[in-house]
Amino acid sequence: QAGLLGVPVRRPALVETTALGAAGLAGLATGLWSDAEHFLASQEEATRFTLSMSDNERATLLAGWAQAVQAVKGLAVHD
Repeated sequence: QAGLLGVPVRRPALVETTALGAAGLAGLATGLWSDAEHFLASQEEATRFTLSMSDNERATLLAGWAQAVQAVKGLAVHD
């Protein structure tokens, strides 16, 4: 995804984001963290994915994806 987006993508160590969000809101509500930035800063980054393809390669892949989406749209059944 980082290659197609053209920006780094960070994946946290804890990937259960629903529980993480609930814990973060509870911590903010009880004053454990003074603001969302402090909560986010406390999260450990497990993996960082970076851009590893050229602009031309990314453009080619995105064009192929767009073509595939158009082809699938043509298969839709309309009542």
